[in-house]
Amino acid sequence: MFIPLANECARLTLTLADKTPQNPQPLSDPNFHSTTRFRTMLKSLALAASIANVVAASSGCASDPLFAAQPTVAMGDSMTMRTFVKDMTACVQVTFPSAAKTGWTSIGFSQTPYMVNNPIKNVVVFDTASAATKLYLMASYESHNVPLQPGAMSITPIQGSVANGVISFTFERPLVATTQYDIDLDPTGATCVIWGYAGRAWPDKHSDYGAVYVALSTSTIHDQATIRPTRTPAIAAVTFGIMVVLGFIATYTSLCRRLLRRSLWPPSKCASEYALDPVNVGEAIIVLVYVGGAVVIGVTVNTTFADLNTSHRWCLIAGHVALQALVFLLLPVARGYHWELAFGTSHDRVLKFHRWLGGLCFVSSIVHLVLNIANKVAIGDSALYGPQDVVPLFGLLSFIAFATMSVVSIDPIRRSLYEVFYYHHRVASVVGLVFVMLHSPTVQYTMIFPLVIYGVSFISRFRGFFHRYQVTAVASSNTVLLTLPPTAQSTKWAKNGNPCAYFWVNIPSVSLLQWHPFSSIVTRDGQAIAFCLKSMAPDSFVDHVVKKVAAAPVGTPLAIVVGGPYGIPAIDVDTYSDLVLVAGGIGITPMLSIVNRFRHIPGTRTIHLYWVVRSPQDLLAADDVMFPLPPNVRPTFYVSQARESGAIASRYADDHIPYVHGKPVMDELINTTRFAANKAANSVGILACGPAGLVQETEWYSHKCGFDFHKEGFAF
Repeated sequence: MFIPLANECARLTLTLADKTPQNPQPLSDPNFHSTTRFRTMLKSLALAASIANVVAASSGCASDPLFAAQPTVAMGDSMTMRTFVKDMTACVQVTFPSAAKTGWTSIGFSQTPYMVNNPIKNVVVFDTASAATKLYLMASYESHNVPLQPGAMSITPIQGSVANGVISFTFERPLVATTQYDIDLDPTGATCVIWGYAGRAWPDKHSDYGAVYVALSTSTIHDQATIRPTRTPAIAAVTFGIMVVLGFIATYTSLCRRLLRRSLWPPSKCASEYALDPVNVGEAIIVLVYVGGAVVIGVTVNTTFADLNTSHRWCLIAGHVALQALVFLLLPVARGYHWELAFGTSHDRVLKFHRWLGGLCFVSSIVHLVLNIANKVAIGDSALYGPQDVVPLFGLLSFIAFATMSVVSIDPIRRSLYEVFYYHHRVASVVGLVFVMLHSPTVQYTMIFPLVIYGVSFISRFRGFFHRYQVTAVASSNTVLLTLPPTAQSTKWAKNGNPCAYFWVNIPSVSLLQWHPFSSIVTRDGQAIAFCLKSMAPDSFVDHVVKKVAAAPVGTPLAIVVGGPYGIPAIDVDTYSDLVLVAGGIGITPMLSIVNRFRHIPGTRTIHLYWVVRSPQDLLAADDVMFPLPPNVRPTFYVSQARESGAIASRYADDHIPYVHGKPVMDELINTTRFAANKAANSVGILACGPAGLVQETEWYSHKCGFDFHKEGFAF
């Protein structure tokens, strides 16, 4: 009770002294001497009250010899602090050896490591020029909004000096908050102490700042974990778990599988880079589960950090949303059988989610960065910052790495410079992941799950490095056919592999590093697989392969390494009585694999094969593994650049291969009338692979007729 009373007494006496008449009076005036004596008496009383206040406040703590024996705690590179607690009072001494370069030095007790909090709290500021210690309110990060704390100070300045280039000031304050701008102090627990200093006069912007957690009674760094944990790792894991459960239900329940495959909107009839691929019911449910997880993360982060101001909370929410996106965009990259097992699909089918999540991660990271800048965070600082012990510099470096990945992923850049895109992704992703893991412990915990999944899938893929074959290579003008020899492994792939399966292929004599995906073709005898590669551009990977094979003597084997198989169609081709296969150019490879697969499977299935090429010679690209076609295949070949219909000789077909000039009229090929004999629309399955326009038109007519549809593509 005495300390506030003394403060109030001093304030009232000084006020009365200042309000006495100030006009000059002649010395002969008898009132002059009495007025002067009254003012002098009031100021003496004020001084006595102030001295009494200091003596009363400091008698229990700062004067204790144990205070001087306490260890010091480092704050930044140069500033140190000593603390001590006696009874219900804490005393603090701050020392800073750079007085010549410092305009002000400050510390404060805070509920968070941030300078600005909600509700507003005070900080102790020592002004170098006046050697005065005062309390200011950190209302915002703007220098014009840090007013002097109104009313009596809740601290008692004990000492303040600037001598021999060293700043030193000592103050005391009660452990219990005495104003709304204080926080209660725990003498043994972790107390957050924020600090800062600047080269110019207060309230100029700080030159450096930070926060430490201190045990006030022992004047040591508190060893208790001070990072505020969040539920983001658990929420992300639960979200993915829900997706997996739903995936199992959809994969192994035929009714659900058909229902979830339905599109929410019709496909575009014409191909366009701006056209949005149709999303089916199953994909929409997955998106809703993901959005639900993001909402829960946002709410929990907002609740966990409710004591921060709005800008800081939104900054943290954006960061955690970006983290969730990073977790889920890494999962589709983990190629493996687990996608087929849990979701009835392969990782290439979920690559669109990878692209969507990449965009979301990029945008939310930008928001996170902008809000950090707005909050005056030193984004290039390598010191721990904030209630989650983040390192801003590492976060910035990871953002730069991931941002460059987003740039090279833009469609025109990715397709024209695929190898640049591929290798940049390989390097930048590792750099980004390393720095983002160093950015925050929360990131480390959250990323454990996707990194484990990726690591396990990588180990399972590693055996692909041991699948080495000497293959038969046959080159034409711009294509090359690679046929594996019949072995136990290649025969197993041919007999047990999924329709439309593909492999990642490496040809060491062309490039030790480059791996490219190619559809496999089951050979006519069903004992091995082959790959038909087409050069799409000069100086490309396949172009080098074609030239190498063409330059070698006929029959020269070529060493290749294959990893896989991967991929599974979105439809079960075994359940349809009619299959319509539409191919353009090299898109014949997955369709031909289906044709050859059914050569050795008994049944009454009819396969309608439509293949569009530019020149008649292109029809012989896979001659060795294609002709003669089995009797259940009804082929129609189109040559777009031919002036008239004709035929071309094959080394394997008994007769010439007929073709028609022009392009197919799709509504004549895909319509309900043509398949009227099949009473159920789901007895017709349609697959397409080739140029975007051809595939898009096929998809549109399939949707119009209600036929099940699947498209193959490798526009990664």
